[in-house]
Amino acid sequence: MLKKTRIVLALLCWLSITILFLDMTGVTRTWIAWLAKIQFLPAVMAMNIGVVVLWVVLTLLVGRIYCSVICPLGVFQDVWAHIGDIVYRKSSKKKTGRYNYWAPRWSQWLRFGILGVFILALVVGFSIFVQWLAPYSSYGRIVTSLGRPLVWWVNEQLANWSAEQDNYVFYHVTWGGLNTSLAVTAFVTASVLVITSILGGRFYCNEICPVGSFLGLLSKKALFRVQIDADKCIKCGLCERKCKAMAIDAKNTYIDHSRCVDCFNCLDACHKDAISFGKNNGKGMTLATEKTSTEDKANPSRRAFLVGTAAALIGSKLKAAEKIVDGGLAPIVEKKRVERKTPICPPGALSYRNLQLHCTGCQLCVTACSNGVLQPSTDLMHYMQPTLSYENAHCRPECHACSDVCPAGAIRPLGKSHEEKMAQKSSLKIGRAVWVKENCLPASEGVSCGNCARRCPSGAISMVPTDPNNPRSIKIPVIDEERCIGCGACEHLCPARPFTAIYVEGIEVQRNI
Repeated sequence: MLKKTRIVLALLCWLSITILFLDMTGVTRTWIAWLAKIQFLPAVMAMNIGVVVLWVVLTLLVGRIYCSVICPLGVFQDVWAHIGDIVYRKSSKKKTGRYNYWAPRWSQWLRFGILGVFILALVVGFSIFVQWLAPYSSYGRIVTSLGRPLVWWVNEQLANWSAEQDNYVFYHVTWGGLNTSLAVTAFVTASVLVITSILGGRFYCNEICPVGSFLGLLSKKALFRVQIDADKCIKCGLCERKCKAMAIDAKNTYIDHSRCVDCFNCLDACHKDAISFGKNNGKGMTLATEKTSTEDKANPSRRAFLVGTAAALIGSKLKAAEKIVDGGLAPIVEKKRVERKTPICPPGALSYRNLQLHCTGCQLCVTACSNGVLQPSTDLMHYMQPTLSYENAHCRPECHACSDVCPAGAIRPLGKSHEEKMAQKSSLKIGRAVWVKENCLPASEGVSCGNCARRCPSGAISMVPTDPNNPRSIKIPVIDEERCIGCGACEHLCPARPFTAIYVEGIEVQRNI
């Protein structure tokens, strides 16, 4: 029952987190967003002491149950490892399992060396290294980049069908489009994980993942753990060949508990009841002594993992439908993306520095943004971290989805109640509008406009005559920077093409006006 219970709970958590990233309506966030906030590394980044203590205590009690049940990347590896098992059984016609104990001395230096560098990167704020190795965030990027385009396309087809049937069970949703650099990153990560999982089960989890290495140190002292009774064990090796963590040395009745992820495959494999899960009493256990390379009889092919990675561009950005003016006279030229000196941080990020230090680039805030305003940055020092882009939409003052879902403390909650959050959002300055005279239609072509002033939710833009002595002269926009909150309504709705006449520049520290 231990194995079956573990599998059911793991699949429930894995599917729930996957749906959380794929949901474009925001319906599920009310119910399952807490699963993101109990992930180990985001809890550390957010300084959520309660969650961190919970996992430390549980690991000291029962071992690495977090890795086998809660971590979506761990379960993702299990799925592909199971596929590898099926292929192995069909090709070799053997049902005894395909793994061997694998723990060369250099692997200890590798795993704990990566852990040490990872901790150093956390301390100094070298976020790009942290983002690449954060397990939960890596899975979020994979689902967002590789799964979300498919979900969006299916939803669009269903929305078209619903409209034809005169019902709106399905409806069109805004999507910012596929970010090619993020898609390549996700594809490379997924390729490494799939290959290592098919070839070696939890290889990535035990050799690369810093969270797995840290919890592995704690699990060596676990009070309850898998044990081998040397008196009952006949050293048949069934448990070793079923251990996807390659943590069991059947010949020496030894289990490396720093690698064991509590999958309980070994309990089902043993026909002599020599393996059990219970309080550690040391009976029948070989002490965790150093094993030289000559003692390890593992299959050499399992020792030398040649991780082949392929980087391919996942399609091109989905082309927007051709926009035409009323009457279909001519196409409207698309707006060029604004190059900002300071990126615009999501509301609640506090400052550019806070976002850089805490964000792991999981993309949950990007998926939660219903207007498609949040996009992952392509800047090397802030790669995959969210930034606001107003080409397709603007940041609505009543929306606070990104601050509600962030599990790492990079975007802080704006309040407790919806009303409090709306009030805080409407008065939070995240940027400042900048007017470009040569691009403005009234100033450059002498035609009336005023679209930015009419649509500004904070009333920060006024239209004033170009000639102070002639009230009927063409009016141009004037910006009150003290009232501007940087929502981007002016930039998004400016009719100037291809370069907008008014844009929002980010600020280093957010503040209330």
